[in-house]
Amino acid sequence: MTVTVRNVAKTAGVSSATVSRYYSGSNIVSTETARKIEKAANELGYNPKNRKRRDNGVIAVLIPDLKLGFYAEVLKELIEQIPKYNYRMVIIPTVEGSENYKIFFKEMSIIGVIYLDESIDRNIINYIASKNIKTVLCAGASIEFRSDMIHINDMAAAYEGTKYLIGLGHEKIIFLSDYLRNIDSSFQRVTGCKRALEEIGAHLDEKEMLMCGPLSFESGYRLTKLLLDKHTEFTAVFAFSDEMAVGAISALHDVGIAVPNDVSVLGFDDIAIAGRVIPRLTTIHQPIKGMVSKTLNAFQSDTNHSNLEITLPYHIIQRGTCAVNRRINIYDKKKN
Repeated sequence: MTVTVRNVAKTAGVSSATVSRYYSGSNIVSTETARKIEKAANELGYNPKNRKRRDNGVIAVLIPDLKLGFYAEVLKELIEQIPKYNYRMVIIPTVEGSENYKIFFKEMSIIGVIYLDESIDRNIINYIASKNIKTVLCAGASIEFRSDMIHINDMAAAYEGTKYLIGLGHEKIIFLSDYLRNIDSSFQRVTGCKRALEEIGAHLDEKEMLMCGPLSFESGYRLTKLLLDKHTEFTAVFAFSDEMAVGAISALHDVGIAVPNDVSVLGFDDIAIAGRVIPRLTTIHQPIKGMVSKTLNAFQSDTNHSNLEITLPYHIIQRGTCAVNRRINIYDKKKN
């Protein structure tokens, strides 16, 4: 039997005219209706010959720094997935004090915004809010945003990471973090680390054990070097990004301290570099593909301000940079 527009319309519970508008590329058809039509067409095996590509509009991705590997991998995943949703994408760098971002909103029909950073300038957030368009914070959570949020449980992940190092016999742990802002993901991670230490009767001395800076290789190297120059005693480093962790490993290597024999290093994110460095980086896996998928799915809702919050699972990827603490004084090794 030949499947017709009428068959699809009946199965989808819409009119034949609505199905025709959808396949002609009309923007009159809502996202919810489009989903019903696609589902019905798939079930019936309907494949229109004259189907036009439906353009659902432009999604703006606001990003502060293209250098960080985590952002780069999220963008790569967005580029791969976004055609499935028939959106176009524009990347807007957010430079503090600049209002160049307004040009994009004036000249393009932007129907949604993805934030990739929790520290977006409040003026930018307010400007976009005034446009009454859908916004999603991908891979983060913050009280500053009134938008959908897709992220992992950062507090629980950092708690589990710290417990993992404690289980290997490490108590003198250095934490390399982004700058703490309100109740953002870095704040949540530090809170999780504190709780894990408190359970064994220890505490996180923020002056000695917590070092803050950009989540970059350079920052990880510099902060670790500062600790080594101060002769701070530690047997493990927990860095809140893989790039920071690799920077720490490089700083340790340059003074003859071996990872993981002398010092264990745990990263966060599980981006591509984690599986490429030597030794391979043990890290906390963030499901980037799933985050991007959930983020794009959020724009399928016809509601602009649903304030949806989705928490995705994480897990520790054990590779080669963490080992049982041998309780060797790294400075005695350094002198030798």
